[in-house]
Amino acid sequence: VVTVCRAASESEDLTALGVAQVTGVDVCDDAACASLPSKVRAAGFDGLDYVINNAGYFPGTAEGETLASMDFPEQLKQIDVCAVGPLRVSSALYNAGKVSKDGGKIIIVTSQAGSVDWRFTQCPEGGNYGHHMSRAACNIGGVLLALELKKAGVPVVLLHPGFNRTEMTAKYSHIWDIEGAV
Repeated sequence: VVTVCRAASESEDLTALGVAQVTGVDVCDDAACASLPSKVRAAGFDGLDYVINNAGYFPGTAEGETLASMDFPEQLKQIDVCAVGPLRVSSALYNAGKVSKDGGKIIIVTSQAGSVDWRFTQCPEGGNYGHHMSRAACNIGGVLLALELKKAGVPVVLLHPGFNRTEMTAKYSHIWDIEGAV
């Protein structure tokens, strides 16, 4: 297992587990993602069986966002992290031959927040534009990636793990138990 993080400070739990780490890779930084294959090689990995894209961003300003309270730079950052980020990472690793030709897979952790139909249930009054748009873009990006890599025999899987207890969702800790957060 090799993990990729923006900074070593984000991976203290991984250090305790003795997991190999590559740091200094922000999924919004083209140059950092382009350097990823050489960093993975330097960590001792020639090929990867699974590439799991798990970056996410949901700023506090996104909650309750409406037409009266748009934060366009934050919306674009969410799209950059959640939708373009997995493509940057997957492209860099695939094009460098780091996705194993013997059963390598690309996995994108996404969310039902990108489901157009689910918006009518979860957000019947609208709002929260950036997060939902970023996940819809992530989902279609994953589908297009799967179609492109199908002929190469590289499966692409999109996963919605459900509501998770993370730093990003800590602002919802009061409903973690009610909503069954994992």
